[in-house]
Formats: sequence, structure tokens, C-alpha cells
Amino acid sequence: MTDPLPTGLIADAVRATVEGEPDVVAAWQAGTPKTWGHLAGRAVGTARRLSGRPLTDGERRQVWAVLWDALQRLPRMPGGPP
Repeated sequence: MTDPLPTGLIADAVRATVEGEPDVVAAWQAGTPKTWGHLAGRAVGTARRLSGRPLTDGERRQVWAVLWDALQRLPRMPGGPP
């Protein structure tokens, strides 16, 4: 059995994803297809790299939930809808 991912690791993965993909975040805000999948995959990949192991299904869902929350709280990016 693996230890659960620390909350800080998930937050770091989400922060790195959002900060590292500003164009994709703006496109997601504009409703561009496939941007959520790109951001979700990037966040899970970053969490995997930081943890040094594959994530469980539940951990992937946890990363997605934190990412979704973070994206919802962001101010609108330039080029996105008002």
C-alpha cells in the first residue's frame, strides 16, 4: 500500500501547471475544446514526477479536483471571455 499524496505536493503540482501553461489556461477560460484534458494530464504528470511513483485512481481524481478549484478561482486571463 502506498502512502497518500501530501496536500502540499498536490498544490505544488497544480500551481506548476497553472503557472506553466498560461496560454492553455486562457484557452480553457475561453472554452476551447481539449484544454481541460491537457491541463489535467499535465497536473497529474507533475504530481507523479514530484511523488516519484504512479498515482492511484483516487489520487488522480484528487489532483483533478484541486486543479478545477484553482482554475475556477483564477481571474480571467487576457484573451479570455469577460
